[in-house]
Amino acid sequence: MSSGETKLKAMLKYNIHISSRYEHMRPLIQSIVKNGVPEGTEIIYKGRNTVYRMTTDNRPIIIKSFKLPGFINSYVYTNLRKSKAERSYLNSKKLQQLGFRTPAIIAYAEVKRGRKLLQSYYISEEIVGENMRDWENKTNTDHVLHGLAQEMFKLYQARIWHKDFSPGNVLYIGSPESGYKYYYIDVNRMAFNVNSRKKLMSMFRSMHDSFDETARLARHYAQVSGEPENKIVAEALKYHKRYMDSRIMRHRLKRIFKL
Repeated sequence: MSSGETKLKAMLKYNIHISSRYEHMRPLIQSIVKNGVPEGTEIIYKGRNTVYRMTTDNRPIIIKSFKLPGFINSYVYTNLRKSKAERSYLNSKKLQQLGFRTPAIIAYAEVKRGRKLLQSYYISEEIVGENMRDWENKTNTDHVLHGLAQEMFKLYQARIWHKDFSPGNVLYIGSPESGYKYYYIDVNRMAFNVNSRKKLMSMFRSMHDSFDETARLARHYAQVSGEPENKIVAEALKYHKRYMDSRIMRHRLKRIFKL
């Protein structure tokens, strides 16, 4: 490492918050934050952010490395808003306090230079379950959907708006006999104490690409909530259509600007 690199590294500040029951993992977490995820660690998702799986203490853990923020956001996330990693940590804690499930919270960490955020991580235990993608091809679909509808109604009653409520961000384990448990992941974009029905009902918008399957979920929600089925289905499909239309428009704009 050159003297210039050594000097730059010395200017870095590390903000590490670890849940008390995982304090014994501090050396590992510090190493990840200061030196990066160890080479050869399994990558289970790579896109805007990168998600790694690692085994430690005979348990699988998930390390989410958030995309490096752009120039403006690198200052926004330090001075005006909490980082995505900190929000993931705090929102997961809040959800658990309110009776909802998330993978066990291990830590979040930030790397800063001065007032600029450079890198951030959120670390949790792994939940080995199924996600809600392509639910129509699963066994016991209606049992799973009914349980999901119950969860959605609980979120509504608790006034929690999960802005990324999508099939990949809801995991479940269980069976029709034992019942299903649902876990929320990717929770950095959430709002609590939301009184807007429009916002809360908009969580129907992106759970499935199909209008028919969205209506199917809405019918289960109507059974759970006790509201008229035709009203709930109409609301759900209204938000679903808006979302699908916006996706189509974004794709068209991308094609235009690429040309």
